[in-house]
Amino acid sequence: MSDEQKNTGLAPVRTARLIASLFALVGMVFLLLERVLAAVLEMARGAVTLGLARYNNFTGRFAAQNFSEDKELLGLLKEAEGLLPMADVALVVLLVISVLLILVAAAGLAFPRQMLHILVALKLLKWQKGKEVEPEGESIGEALEKLGNVPLKKIALPLVCTVAVVVAVFAVRSCNETAQENELVASVRDMQEQSLAYINAQKDFFAKNAYVGNAKALLLGDSASTDYFDYKITSTRFTAVSKVDISGCPAGSKWSVSASAKGVFTKELALYRSAPKDTNCVKLTPDYKNLGRAR
Repeated sequence: MSDEQKNTGLAPVRTARLIASLFALVGMVFLLLERVLAAVLEMARGAVTLGLARYNNFTGRFAAQNFSEDKELLGLLKEAEGLLPMADVALVVLLVISVLLILVAAAGLAFPRQMLHILVALKLLKWQKGKEVEPEGESIGEALEKLGNVPLKKIALPLVCTVAVVVAVFAVRSCNETAQENELVASVRDMQEQSLAYINAQKDFFAKNAYVGNAKALLLGDSASTDYFDYKITSTRFTAVSKVDISGCPAGSKWSVSASAKGVFTKELALYRSAPKDTNCVKLTPDYKNLGRAR
């Protein structure tokens, strides 16, 4: 390190801490991007869900089949729906990168000499000839690192540890929220799949026997329970009742499919799908009343 560099404060320790600060800054930028993307993704998911629900009813299907603009918009919505899982992965990647960068920065601020040797070993920096080892005692750079009579390194370590703990807690909380949200989405999807399984089983049974079958005839269990739903099949009805609040849809909300035979001489199967009218429940299953219908 040259005398001119020392006089300007660029001692080896200061160099390491400057690089660590840059790592921290980049990590915070990645963290900000992750939060912004998460907010945009949440709005996009809601827009896609509402858009697809719009085109799953009679008027929507008619519009998509007869108007080029609606057909193009429906195609864009389906493409966006396919990109949502990739966006979820991108969120995780951004979060991991930001946490790693901030942790590296924390380690560099707490242990600048060790970081400096690592950077030199990685050939990202190099010692100036004749200056590989700092002289014993307090250098100019170390003297400048004091705040009053208290060395900055004694303040930096607890501060860095506090920042690292806060970042780690935030990261764990964010990951837990994402995992919980994914679990809720999976539970709602499973409920709809259970409903669809009942519909398809009832259609197959009625086509062969011309009457509505119960759980035993349909080869389905008459009851089941998960962490989020209680399922029950009676002689002519399938019901799913939520056990907990799901994204604002209250516990005790009920989804059902009723089956009956219509006609006197020619029997036809009639299926009636019922979903909760609560707005938050409608957002969870906007297409429930179209389950099993021909598209």
